[in-house]
Amino acid sequence: MRYYVIDSETTGIDTNAAACEIGFIEIDEDFNILQSQESIIDPQQLISPAASGIHGLTNKDCETYPTIAEWFSADDPSCYGKPLAGPAVLIGHKVAFDVRFLGEYVDGPFTELCSLRWARRLYPDSDNHQLSTLKFALDLPREGTAHRVMADIMATYWLTRHICDRTNMTLPQLAEASLQPMEVQTVPFGKWKGTPFAKTPRSYLRWMSENMADLDMDTRYTLSLQLK
Repeated sequence: MRYYVIDSETTGIDTNAAACEIGFIEIDEDFNILQSQESIIDPQQLISPAASGIHGLTNKDCETYPTIAEWFSADDPSCYGKPLAGPAVLIGHKVAFDVRFLGEYVDGPFTELCSLRWARRLYPDSDNHQLSTLKFALDLPREGTAHRVMADIMATYWLTRHICDRTNMTLPQLAEASLQPMEVQTVPFGKWKGTPFAKTPRSYLRWMSENMADLDMDTRYTLSLQLK
């Protein structure tokens, strides 16, 4: 099994968004870093001003760089030149978002380990569960500039190490546990965001269950427990 901590910066958050910066580190079961890769990417579409305001990249910054397909295939010193080797565990903070852009470049099956899911479960009372907040809340090492891929990758790396220590699990055990839905303590969004599920009106929980088709598996699992 290969373990990759991944991140991407993108043109926006809509369904047609593209990556404008990508990166990963490969680690072993003991969190030794085996390799580190990152690159700005030509997204071949407009980077929204809102996205630029987060990561600081513009189309002019990206125009001389490879496309994501080229970066994973081209025989060129500026490119990685091959897909990520599988079977693999892809680790990220809200990793499903990054899998939208990097998942197709894994050669083999993969599963996902999301540090955001674990942070929500372990620290329901945190001000929020953004990487930039958790770094300070948990006194994690701080490297680089937030919202650039390698800085966020390293923040996720240290957070995942912390989660393993906190849960007394190895990385393979944490990856295995991540395959199952988790009960979370507070509503993650909307009108009742931050409110314990047990104290949220049942009518609202029922409305969420019946009308929100795109709920993540942890929220849907927690709703099912609360509504029984």
